[in-house]
Amino acid sequence: MNFLLDTVQTSNMNPVCKVKYLPLEVTDNSLIGSIDKILYQNKHFYILDKSANMGVLIFNENGKFIKSLYKLGEGPEEYIAPIDFDVDATGNIYIADNARQKIIRYNANDFEKYDEMELGCYFMEFAVIDEEHIIISEIYDQGRIKDKLAVYSRKDGKIQSLLKSTLKEIDEQKVPRGSSHYLYRSGDKVYFYQRFTPEIYILNGKTISLMANILSDKYFKEVELKTLEGNPQSFMTDMKHIKDINAFYETADGYFCSLSTFPLPQFLGISKTGNNIYNLNLIKEDRLLGNLIINGVAGNYLICTSDYNEETVNAALKINGLDENTAQMFANWNEDSNPLLILFQLQH
Repeated sequence: MNFLLDTVQTSNMNPVCKVKYLPLEVTDNSLIGSIDKILYQNKHFYILDKSANMGVLIFNENGKFIKSLYKLGEGPEEYIAPIDFDVDATGNIYIADNARQKIIRYNANDFEKYDEMELGCYFMEFAVIDEEHIIISEIYDQGRIKDKLAVYSRKDGKIQSLLKSTLKEIDEQKVPRGSSHYLYRSGDKVYFYQRFTPEIYILNGKTISLMANILSDKYFKEVELKTLEGNPQSFMTDMKHIKDINAFYETADGYFCSLSTFPLPQFLGISKTGNNIYNLNLIKEDRLLGNLIINGVAGNYLICTSDYNEETVNAALKINGLDENTAQMFANWNEDSNPLLILFQLQH
């Protein structure tokens, strides 16, 4: 699929048709310091917290706390620095420990049961594709990105390159990231965005396929990026270019895409019927409480999160049509509460 971004029209309809607010239960073991990544699998929310917990917290679809995985340490079943995580179809949790260049799989029913995969390389992200294959992204060698994507085979312990960087003269580590990650899981499907290109890939076992081109004249050219190496301020305040695609998720009705642009992000909807693409005006949607970073997808709902502050509560209580139970939930929200999940559906 090819889409011409620069000629996309803005939809006149309100893009958000349904919103749900989900408070996450607070217990002595479930306080969240930061939501660094969130996945919805097996009707549960899995949250990676790299600050307070250095582990994964699990909540059911109603926000009730189930349990947490915390294995910080230097033992054989432990990790030193959890850089990323994933969850497979049976609920097993995988945590990447970049300090030890390995991925640990913890059994869904008993976290004391585990197995380790020694990758022998540094990388930024990964996604479990099936029982045998794990896709890893941004593999580093001598301080530079060697491969954008590669596949690790659990069967033979080998890594095979799948995608090289299109940038030959640029050190990407010196160019700020406009997104916290570039692998996007929607249920059992995983997509990957190749930075500074229009390319969206879908990951299939030990192969990848080009799924879409979001075409535009606003991507940085390599010669332009060269002038921005080591100059984060100029990169972040640039108003002419697309810095990143920082979300690409699939729902039952279509696809959602978020572009990192300054001063405000741009949001796109792509319908599955006719492959129509259109701009979404989410900035004026007061039910999202000003949260414009899309963190994931849960079934047919997109996910964003909101930390507590008094100004947000006051804004929430002014939303038209707020039912009594939701209004009471916001009134009870306080500085000791966990972040709130905001789940919303789009009209396509």
